[in-house]
Amino acid sequence: MENQLNNDKLEIIGRKRLAMSGVEAVDGFSEQQLKLTVSGVKVKITGEKIKITAFNKATGTLMADGVFNEIRYNAVKTPFIKRVFK
Repeated sequence: MENQLNNDKLEIIGRKRLAMSGVEAVDGFSEQQLKLTVSGVKVKITGEKIKITAFNKATGTLMADGVFNEIRYNAVKTPFIKRVFK
């Protein structure tokens, strides 16, 4: 199996501006959080007064302004049954 590098990039400037590439979908958003799918992985970004200023699904780029406090990448876990009965 060949390892492939994802072309996702995250840049935060002064905790107030966010630029991200590799975004496949915006799953939900509010002033307190963004829920994204980035290169097949769910990402949750929390903060205050968050506004999406630009999103281009064709290129996978997203720009947002606000005060960013936390970014979580949620890895997909293998179900317990599959781990037990390999």
